[in-house]
Amino acid sequence: MADRPEFSRVPNVHYVEGENADAVVYGPGGPADIHLAEVFKTHGLEGNGYDWESAVHAALIERESLLERFAFASESGMFCAYGTDRQALGEVAATLERLLAQPASLVDALHSAAEHHLLN
Repeated sequence: MADRPEFSRVPNVHYVEGENADAVVYGPGGPADIHLAEVFKTHGLEGNGYDWESAVHAALIERESLLERFAFASESGMFCAYGTDRQALGEVAATLERLLAQPASLVDALHSAAEHHLLN
């Protein structure tokens, strides 16, 4: 990731180059988000890949033009966003990193996810 400066400040999210699209991937349930387990539990969630997808989607809900530039493909054990727009993927990665670092932002995102029926 050294040749991708837009990803230099996202230590927990991995950038993966693909043949037809690229992706940002995060594996929940490790040391980066253990301090957030209670936040998810309070909302009746596990903190899995789907829950992180809901939180990121909600955090970006007012940026419809950005949401149109990538797609989500999360699974229970992995958050994933993919597409061909590296800048959009960089913004997704930065958003996820912000939610990891700022529990209050995650709480706000989860409230928004509930309001917008984004919780899986």
